[in-house]
Formats: sequence, C-alpha cells, structure tokens
Amino acid sequence: MFKNVDIKVYIGVAVIFAGVIMFLDNIGLDLGVDLFDFWPLILIFIGLNYLTNGKQGARSTNGWLFIAFGVLFLLRSFDIIWFSIGQLWPLVLIAIGFSILRNHAQSATPEGSDSADFINLLFILGGGEHKYTSKSLRGGRITAVMGGGTIDLRHADTREEVLEIEVFAMWGGIEIIVPFHWQVNIKGAPLLGAMENNTNPPEAIEGLEVSAPPRSLVITGSAIMGGVEVKN
Repeated sequence: MFKNVDIKVYIGVAVIFAGVIMFLDNIGLDLGVDLFDFWPLILIFIGLNYLTNGKQGARSTNGWLFIAFGVLFLLRSFDIIWFSIGQLWPLVLIAIGFSILRNHAQSATPEGSDSADFINLLFILGGGEHKYTSKSLRGGRITAVMGGGTIDLRHADTREEVLEIEVFAMWGGIEIIVPFHWQVNIKGAPLLGAMENNTNPPEAIEGLEVSAPPRSLVITGSAIMGGVEVKN
C-alpha cells in the first residue's frame, strides 16, 4: 500500500499539520502544542522514505535506523524518556558496525573476480588512480577505508546489459569516471556521507557527438562518513 511513496508526501502531511496547529493557535484555541517538539518526525519521515522506495538491504537498514532515532528523540521531546545527546554516540558506532557486517554478508565473491574484466580494488589508509581499458567489463567491487582513489573507465566498455559496481566508502572517497554514453543509476545508501551522480548527458555538451551505443551502470553499496562520486 505504501510502496514507492515519495518523501514529498510526508513533507506535505507535515506542512498541513503545522498549518492546522498554527491556525488553531491564531484563533485562540491553544492546544498547548509546541511544534518544535515534533522535529524528530523529520527523521521518521526519512526512514519511511528509505523503506518505501528501496529494496531490502542497505536502504532498508538505514530506514529502520532513522526511524529508531526519530522515535527515541520524539519520546524525549514529550518527556516520556530522558537521555543526553552524548549518551547516544555509541549507537552510531553500533550502526556503523552492523552496516559493515551487512555489506560483507551480502556481497558474495563473483565468479572470475580476479580477471582483468572485473574491478576489484581496496584502499586502506592510501589511494591511487586506476585506469581500465577492458572492452568486456563484468562488474566491480571498490572499498575505501580512510583512503580513496580514482577509477577511470573512459576507455573501457562492457557487453553486459547492466554493469553493476559495488562500493563501500568509510572515512574515505571513491571517484569513478565513465564514458559519456554510459547512463548511471545510483542505488546506494549513504549514512552520514554522500553518493552523487554528477554525469552529464551527451546532448547537454555542445559539440560532443557520441556514436557508441548507450550502456547502463548501476552503483550499489554505501558511504559511511565518506563519499562516492560518479562523473564523465
């Protein structure tokens, strides 16, 4: 019933609720409600958006995390429970730990992952630039922990209908450069981080002509206090 509900629906409901409360207050009907007490609903709405607009996995886990924190802060706003913000920081470590374990459990090693047609990179406390020229890429897995790197795919290609690259960035960054005829779709779940698709379609660049057939690239995984950027 609630599948694929856009976050704008939750925002609209929140705006209507706030408007009703303020209108009743303006006409002298004091409900004794402080709108600021409801700010944790923002976290809950973000969590609901993750749950209703993503498949099971990283997005689902992050959704429940946002809802859990939202409920905790909502109960605190109404003095049902009390805690200081400083008491919650270990929960962030627990959430990060579960996210790492989840990514490890869900990512089985693909067949042929040691070949030149599969991107298999690990950056820990370091980085570098890697160029690929294979014309039959089959996928990839890139991990960056307190480090990062650039993956240049401008001279590569694939025969797959959909090429999937799994990324994991924690306190690090991953930059992926793709050809102009590749269409990018990011399905990852950032947690206190960012995953950005900064590619431009060929028609948006004056004087650029692309004769190669379009390819589809899907980026999955997560960024925890780190960043992943795809550009062309």
